[in-house]
Amino acid sequence: MLRQAGDVTDLQNRPDTAGGLMISRTTSSVSGAVQVSPFLAPSRGGLYRRRRTSRPGEVNLKSTGLLDPRAAALHRRTLQALDPVDVLTYPVLGGVYTTLAARMGVAPESLVLTAGSDPGLGLLVRAFPTATRIVTHHPTYQGWDKFAHLGNCRIDGVPPDPGTGRFVLADLGTRLEQGPPAFVVVTQPHSLTGQFHEADELAALADTVTGRGSLLVVDTAYLAFTDGGEELVRDIMGRPGVVRVNSFSKCYGLSGARIGVIATDPETACHLFDIDAEGSVSATALALLDASLRRHDVFEEIWADVRRLRGDLARRVEECRPGWRARPSGANFVTFDVPGAAEAAAATAFLYDQGYVVRDLSGLPSLPAAVRIAVADHQVVDRVVELLGGWRHEPAG
Repeated sequence: MLRQAGDVTDLQNRPDTAGGLMISRTTSSVSGAVQVSPFLAPSRGGLYRRRRTSRPGEVNLKSTGLLDPRAAALHRRTLQALDPVDVLTYPVLGGVYTTLAARMGVAPESLVLTAGSDPGLGLLVRAFPTATRIVTHHPTYQGWDKFAHLGNCRIDGVPPDPGTGRFVLADLGTRLEQGPPAFVVVTQPHSLTGQFHEADELAALADTVTGRGSLLVVDTAYLAFTDGGEELVRDIMGRPGVVRVNSFSKCYGLSGARIGVIATDPETACHLFDIDAEGSVSATALALLDASLRRHDVFEEIWADVRRLRGDLARRVEECRPGWRARPSGANFVTFDVPGAAEAAAATAFLYDQGYVVRDLSGLPSLPAAVRIAVADHQVVDRVVELLGGWRHEPAG
């Protein structure tokens, strides 16, 4: 006899394997009725399992980390001075909260430190389980698909303007009004194109979002590389219904330390602590962040150099690669529109073979053929330009 999916008789005879353990799909209640185990989550085939690899001497310009020797030297000194007692005992966060709050211009009570921005974004969707929609520009950071799955939400993606290829914040407000309250997500600047939005646009969107009983989430991972970036978000900081999520992976070169912060109003911050009491941030990450905050002058210099090198990279690649056009960027990378997807793929493969990993964005909305290249130091920029200038694309056929 054929059984339909979910048939109780079928379930009784199908154990599952999880982590090498056999888990029965069914349990028996006192009444004898068969119940499906609540501990069997539908698998997505390990979609979100990290599979990073690297080669000796490889330069990763795909992950857009801060690859600067000055940052590396500062972190080396911090790690060498780390007191083992700080590792043997639980971390004390108060001092870092005070320093960080002063740097961001907010009250310490409005901050929540997390082990990177991803746990912070995941915390948000878990903290507001009745929200079922995430309104965001598409394409965007692919992690939002994961957070939507975690929070049982659906992604309500808003494409860029078809005429300009640029994202419009007002379009997010329009989409929000077409459905129930939602998380409304803005990446400032955008993680794929580098586009950033002006302060008045953000303020207008914040008014729309909070007026609809929704939550505006502003991801500022790359904001340090935008000239005057902090001023673009200052007017919305601390407003009820507005949350800023900031990774320190990009701005302070702490990708491996895994530390970020949520900045919001004190009441929302208190609710987030109730959901996930602090304790996920390590003493090592705290020491690295604290030292970075105290030597902010070093990073201000690095960020200024990145902005200068970003312009150099854009100009020089356009000169040596006919048909490549750099998009305006407020991040630590440049996204180039190229003549075709085959050329983008071939250029990406060529640079990979030379030890430089970049990202092929071809096929995403408004990015039919594009390559994103992060800015490191001037030696790396010089070498990438030299390689691209000497490369000749041979179209297939």
